[in-house]
Amino acid sequence: MNTFEIKSSDESVLTVKSVGQEIRNGGFHYLTIDLEGKSGGSASISLSYVLEEEEPVEKINSESEFYVLPTGMVYNITGKSFAAAKFVIPLFLLIVLLTLGVLTVTFIGKLRHGGFSYSMVFIGGVILFLLVSFIVIMLDFQLWGIESNLISFADLPLQLINCGKMFLSITRIPMFLLAASLAVSNIWLIKKEGFRVQNVLGILMGALYIGGYFAENLTNSFLGADSQTVFYILLTVNLGVTFLLCYFECMLISTLFSAVSATRYKPEPELDYIIILGCAIRRDGTPTPLLKGRIMRAFDFEKAQYEKTGKHAKFVPSGGQGSDEVISEAESMKRCLIELGVPDERIVKEDKSVNTYQNMAFSKQVIERDCGSESCNIGFSTTNYHVFRGYTLAEKLGMTVKGLSAKTKLYFFPNAFIREFIGLLWEKKLLHILYATLITAAMILMFLLLF
Repeated sequence: MNTFEIKSSDESVLTVKSVGQEIRNGGFHYLTIDLEGKSGGSASISLSYVLEEEEPVEKINSESEFYVLPTGMVYNITGKSFAAAKFVIPLFLLIVLLTLGVLTVTFIGKLRHGGFSYSMVFIGGVILFLLVSFIVIMLDFQLWGIESNLISFADLPLQLINCGKMFLSITRIPMFLLAASLAVSNIWLIKKEGFRVQNVLGILMGALYIGGYFAENLTNSFLGADSQTVFYILLTVNLGVTFLLCYFECMLISTLFSAVSATRYKPEPELDYIIILGCAIRRDGTPTPLLKGRIMRAFDFEKAQYEKTGKHAKFVPSGGQGSDEVISEAESMKRCLIELGVPDERIVKEDKSVNTYQNMAFSKQVIERDCGSESCNIGFSTTNYHVFRGYTLAEKLGMTVKGLSAKTKLYFFPNAFIREFIGLLWEKKLLHILYATLITAAMILMFLLLF
């Protein structure tokens, strides 16, 4: 179109700064109108042009309403668009970047000082999602090209939905590999220790993820639904599954990183008490290899601490007697420590607890009675996959502790970690259900309001 005319209804509010034409994107003709806001208020821009190649020659008239903010930003009321890339998107990215910085510093501080807790998992999950979102938006070239002036307010919230879908795309291969490795680990575990429900948790979790992946893909066609009812059903399932998977993956990856970091953390050699968390013992009353590993980790640390600082720590073997056990787990551990050369006066037994929470709670009472009013440094020894859970239980009891990690068999770790992860989710189930529901509902409602 070589013949066109552009006018502003109020030059004191809005003026046409320049007009340009170009051909790009496969031969499409673009007419670019650069508007300049002079003062706050509303004005309209009328555009008249002739389609000279049409027979008969056709004259087109159009008008768009604009509003100029006091800052000079021009908002297209008719098209519900504005120069988002020039202001809003960089501002949003700046806020995301600052949030990432604050959360990352907090997360690193917890890592350095051994502050492993539930809050660490949530912080790590938020960092992961914000980081992926930041990268996705930065690489969305449509937001930074000339089309950015055509971006509407509806497009900005949709970026969050797009970030959720891109997050699943980016993590798809690692998650499939994780699901496959869990299946292999469970098969190995079943061959070694026999079939039990707790030995197939990894397979079940992998199957759940793969099922969610296919559900998300199968409902991606909701925009092309034949009826409004089908549209709403597919939309709800699609966005619901998308953000439930995002939430689950963020929690899983963050928990895995936190758990591995907790096992690698090395406490300072300044402990006054070391709690040894109990587990099942053999029929003859001797510790199982798993329990023996916890005892030896506590013993080795205490020995190294004494050699380095000259300070002894007391041991607190913790665990009651099960219905199929000849003695309490605490007594079994005490006998093992005495065999290793630990004198009886440096062993403070706790033999009433029946689970890990009680291990911590009752051991705390025992230590307080033994320590009196003095402040003391407390550590705990348990198997590597169980260390992070020990930290969270101690936090729940208001205890400041440092974990000692004992190794376990390679085939046992993945399934044991999944069991611990499920336990962590279950302990805060109401909070997780609330967060996941709010996030999912917000995305669905946002989409429905926009369209």
